[in-house]
This record gives sequence, C-alpha cells and structure tokens, in this order.
Amino acid sequence: MRLSTKLILILSAMMLSALLVLSNYAANTSVMGANAFTEARFHNMAVSIYRDIQQDYSMMQLTLEELTSNSTLMAALNQMIRDDSDDQKMAKAAEKAALQQLIQSPLVDGYQRVTFYTRDGVFLTVPPDKDISLTYGSPQAAQTISAFPWLDKADASDSFCVLAPHRDFFSRRQDAMVYGIVQKVSYHGKEIGYLEIAKGADQLNRIMDFVDNDVVLVQVYQESGALLFSSTGESLDWPDTLAQNEYTRITPENCETEYLVYHTLMERGGLHLVIAQDAHLQDMQNYGLRRNMFLRALYIMIPTGLLISLVSLGLTRSTRKLTRKVRQIPISSMLKTSPGALSELAETVTSPTDKETHELEQVFNAMMLHLREAASAEMALREGALQARLSALQTQINPHFIYNTLNIISAKSMESGNFDVIEICNQFAQMLRYSTDTRSQTATMAEEIEFVRSYLMLAKARYEDNLEFSIDVPENLGDITVPRLTLQPLVENALNHGFDGKNVLRRLSVSGHIEDGLLVLIIRDNGTGFSGEMLQSLRSRIRAIEEGTVSIESTGGHIGLINTCLRLHYYSKGAMRIAIGNDNGAVITLTMPCSAEKQPGSE
Repeated sequence: MRLSTKLILILSAMMLSALLVLSNYAANTSVMGANAFTEARFHNMAVSIYRDIQQDYSMMQLTLEELTSNSTLMAALNQMIRDDSDDQKMAKAAEKAALQQLIQSPLVDGYQRVTFYTRDGVFLTVPPDKDISLTYGSPQAAQTISAFPWLDKADASDSFCVLAPHRDFFSRRQDAMVYGIVQKVSYHGKEIGYLEIAKGADQLNRIMDFVDNDVVLVQVYQESGALLFSSTGESLDWPDTLAQNEYTRITPENCETEYLVYHTLMERGGLHLVIAQDAHLQDMQNYGLRRNMFLRALYIMIPTGLLISLVSLGLTRSTRKLTRKVRQIPISSMLKTSPGALSELAETVTSPTDKETHELEQVFNAMMLHLREAASAEMALREGALQARLSALQTQINPHFIYNTLNIISAKSMESGNFDVIEICNQFAQMLRYSTDTRSQTATMAEEIEFVRSYLMLAKARYEDNLEFSIDVPENLGDITVPRLTLQPLVENALNHGFDGKNVLRRLSVSGHIEDGLLVLIIRDNGTGFSGEMLQSLRSRIRAIEEGTVSIESTGGHIGLINTCLRLHYYSKGAMRIAIGNDNGAVITLTMPCSAEKQPGSE
C-alpha cells in the first residue's frame, strides 16, 4: 500500500474517531441539557402550581376556621337544627341570623358557594340562589345530601377534607361545577352538621394554566386516589412508590405509555401533584439532537477528508519521486553501467524543503555509489578466495599423517622405555579420532565420558599432582544420546577459567543422574568461581539463548560454555536448561530430556 494511501487512511480514521467521539460527547451533552431543561421546566411548573394551590386551600381553611370560631353563627346553626316546633319560628329566625353572619363575613365573598347542611336535609347556602327543587328539611333534600360521597370521610376526620370537582347540587344551574373543602362542625361538643367552602372549577383550571404545551399532563389526586384535577381529563394510576421531587421515568399501572414524571406531595390536604410527559416524545427529541450532531459531523467530515487527501499527496510527493527513481536503477547490470550514466541516476529529484526525504535520497545516492565500488571489490575478493582455496587444497595435510607421526613417537618412546609419552600419544590419538569423526553429530554418554577421561588424563600429564578429578556417572546412563563434545568444553572451561593460572591443587568432578525423566549433569571445581559481574553476564547470555534471541556466540568470555549451551539448546529444541553458580568454586548444571533408544531401567 502506498504511503499516501496509508496517510489518507490513518488521518481519515483519526479524524473519523475524533469526530465520532466529539459528536457523541456533544450529543450526550445536548441530551443531558435537554433533559435538565425539561426537569427544570417541570420543577418550575410544579412550584408555581404548588404555591397557588396551597394558597387557595389555605384561604379556604382560614375561612373555615373564621366561620367555626364565630360563636353567633354556630349558635344560630345549632338553633336551626334543634327547633322541632310545628311553626319553626325559632328555626327560621336562627336561619336568618346565620345567613346574616355569613353575608357579613368578608371572606365568604371570595367563594362561589358556602354551605351548611345536615344529613336530615337542613341546609343554609350563600349566595341564596339555590336550586328551587330542594326544600329546606324535605325528604328530597335529606336524600340528596345523604348521598354526598364525602360525608363518611368527613365524619372520620378531625380536619377538613378536600373535595374534587363536582356538580354544585345547591345551584340552579345543572352544569355548575365546584371544588373546595368540607368539615364537620360541632357546637359545645355536639356535632351539628357540615360546613362546605366551594369555588368554581374554572378557578382550578386557571391555577393549572402554567402548563406550557398540550403534551404535558398535570394531575392532582388525593391519597385515596380520587382525582382532583387532570389537564387531559384522563386518570392515570400512579404507583405508591413514586419518588417525590424527582424527575423519573415510569409507566402507570393502568397504561402502556411510559412517562417522564415530576411528583410533589402537597402538605395541605395530602394532595399529590404530578407533571408528566410522554417519554417517547422526549426520546424523539433526543434522537433529533443526536441526528443533528452527527449530520454536522458528516458535513465537517467531507471537506476535511478532501483536505486530508490533498495534504497527504503533498507530503508524499518527494517519496513518490524517489520511488520512481529507485525503480529506474538497473540493479542487475549496475557493474556494467558507465560512470556517467550512474552519476546521472545519482542526481537528486526530491525537494530540499522535504528535509527527511531529501537527506534519505542523498544517503541512498551515496550508498548506491558505494555499492558499485563494493560490488567491484567483492568480485576481486571472490577471485582471490578461489586462488586461496586452490592453494589450500594443494597444501592440505592428510590426518593419517598425524596418526603415523604419533605412532613413530610412541615407537621411539617404547625403545627408550618412556611409557608416559606412549600413554600421552595414545590418549591424544583417541581424542583426535573422536573429535574428527564426522559420521555423526551425536554420541552416547559412555563415549562422551571416555573422551572427557582422555582429556583429563592429558591434563593430568601436564598438572601432575596439582590435578585431581573424579567421574561419577552410573553405567546405566551410558546409552543416553547427547550431542558430540558436550562435556569436554565445560570441563576445559573449568580448568582454563576456574583457577586464574594459579599453581594450586585443582579438584574437578563430573557427575550425572536421572531425575523426573531428565538427565542432570553437574561439573564442579574448587577454583575461584565466577565473579559477580561475570555471573550476571553469563546468566543474561544464557537467558537470551533460551528465549531464542541469540543464534551464535562469538565474543565475550567463556566461549566454550556459551557455545555448548547454544548447541544443546538447538539439539533439545529449547528443552535444555543450564544453570551456573558458585559453591566453593564454580558449579555448572545441565538439565535436558533423556534421548536414547534404551532408557535406563527399560528392557
């Protein structure tokens, strides 16, 4: 893929990701703002409605308290219901006095109707324009009043009861609707009837006029569930667990529509105020906000994408020129290219303003010229190497010449009676024969042990009494297969590096055993051991080999140890482990899986 295409894709992906993240953030912020605005709007409407309703019922309660505290009025009402004479003169006089007290009260003028009544049909109402079909104290009046559904509730309460909008039974107009409060009244501890304060239902509608659109539902209901007011006329059954003064999403029990609800409990009368809106409408509004945000992101994306394409093509112009130049270079026939043609190809094509690409071209030009020189030198070296190989073949010494020479030395030593030299020649011949055998890269443990023993015998001839060694490898491990020359480099490493050239008694041990199906070989000496710095370096290099990050070891100390570790790593396919440490000298531990046609203990 071209660099310009990569740049366009990468920058476009970055732009797209940034726009999506920012658009999503902006959309979420807008949605949260819209929800917060709706919640604040519902809260403000609730506060206004709550204030007016509370004020309205406070005035009704104040009027009720003022009337019940009027002893003249209470005495007159008591006299009205107590007169059982035939002519009812005292009752009429008392009715007139009570009516006069009601008319004179300045608070009564603010209401559509103030009424006193009993279950027996006795009633007194202001204004007096009552329904002509209701007669004072008549059975019809008693039947009408006794049917009022709120009387039982008023009897059970010591305070006033809120009345939902209902027909004004005492009005001449059949369509007159009122709401208010009612309370049972007593005179000297005896219940005498009920006093009702009522306002026109249109007043309640004016209080609810704070609703700012038709999709918002305002509902006021009592603790019993009786509906006091509903802006839509429908009654929704809200759960008892509805949170107060919170903006929640809930579905009424008798409705499938989900609503966003703000609920407030009014102190006076135990009224519940609910302001709600169909949640689907809010969701549609939020969807519109999100769509508008992403459409704006799309409008930004199109010109930005074009700008990214132009910028990417401009940034990669020099790279494209350099690519075309490289393609024109005759690599297969560079040695045959004339110096003039090569100099022409080495001319710069990139702009100096593109500093990195321009420097890259200059480096490439220098490398191209140097490559031609190096290729010419390589051809000369190849010719020289061929000549050197021919010369080496001509001077190659046959290994049999070395064996014949050793035999001559042994024969001369036997004539002079120097049997030590004979033994040394035999040991050296065995080692030479073992190490130059190229028929197999593996050997048995017995062969490796015998080779190490020959090496140590030669070393013994050199160090004499200053070298003691022991080999403790059970005979049943002799058939185990290991790479050729596994132990000898480690033993040689111990002799060469373990004593720093000091003329001291050298003790060296080689031991082996099988543990959990693994071959464990331990080479131990009594030398100075590894220094802290060398131990850390060797462990780091061994770790690199085990991790597969080192393929060949040619530098640094203890080359035999490291190269042996490398050969065993490849031979065991990474299953070998080597550990080095100090314990009164150097200790090297090899652990590797057993590989033999006949394992110890098998038949």
